[in-house]
Amino acid sequence: HGLAGIWGTLACGLFTSDRLAEAVGVGSPGLFYGGGVEQLGVQAAAVALTFGAVFILSMGTLLAIKATVGLRVSAGEEDAGLDISEHGMYGYPEQFIPTAELDGYGYGPVPAHVASSISARETREEVPAA
Repeated sequence: HGLAGIWGTLACGLFTSDRLAEAVGVGSPGLFYGGGVEQLGVQAAAVALTFGAVFILSMGTLLAIKATVGLRVSAGEEDAGLDISEHGMYGYPEQFIPTAELDGYGYGPVPAHVASSISARETREEVPAA
């Protein structure tokens, strides 16, 4: 959004035709339509002022968050991954490789905790077709 907005703002200072400037009643023709650098300078100043305002407001917001609830997660949450610590599941389960400390999350076979009472070799009876 930032780069597209900057380009759109500066493009007005480059490509505004004299008919458009007269029709809207604001500004002057762009650099490529005989208006000189006046309109381009106004547009560039608007870009610089907007950047400064957004930077100051963003830094103020981040500092307020840091002072109240904090910006960082714990080392354990970083190691486990934010998908696990924030949502309780992996964001990309197809890339899941289970590890011992994360047992119980994701997809995969669940080990049986009870030994089978009879093996398949010992079973000789056939099940009748239904």
